[in-house]
Amino acid sequence: MSGAGAHAHDLVFYDAPVLGTRQPAEAGQLLVLAAGPSEHRDAVAPVLDAVGARTVWTGEDGGAGRATRLKLVANSWVIATTNALGEVLALSQALGVDPQSFSDAIAGGPLDMGYLHAKSGLILNDQLSPAQFAVGTAAKDARLIVEAGEKNGVRLDVAAASADRLERAAAQGHADEDMAAAYFASFDEKSA
Repeated sequence: MSGAGAHAHDLVFYDAPVLGTRQPAEAGQLLVLAAGPSEHRDAVAPVLDAVGARTVWTGEDGGAGRATRLKLVANSWVIATTNALGEVLALSQALGVDPQSFSDAIAGGPLDMGYLHAKSGLILNDQLSPAQFAVGTAAKDARLIVEAGEKNGVRLDVAAASADRLERAAAQGHADEDMAAAYFASFDEKSA
């Protein structure tokens, strides 16, 4: 139901997409991005608190889509970061550089991030299944991000390249694996 549909039936509408993967979801530790009227937030708080460790409120009008748009922005960062990591690992392999050397070089500095270590571990330890965020889903989201940019007069070259890369990995047979499998798009054929 949309915000307009909710209003037509005298219902209060909240937009509340979440950020996180299966494990945080099962633990009730997702990040909830929410929009909706503050006067009714106490009524929805138990539901949001059951799935999320934290709720970020983006506005009063759930029908305006602010929370959903914030999720697109956040997913754009996740997709770009994951694709960049795949290229870093592929370049490392091509140049004969131990990927651990890269991790050691950035450790503890401003370029270091836990996400990088988590996703590189999935690739290097061949743990791409079950997917936390599948290649096929990430490719769909990347295309939505590109479309959102185009509709709003913004050219998103990295997002477009990320979508192409994810689609190439999916075509190689990695669609159901974790999006970190975009790493394989650096090579001409599916690598198992």
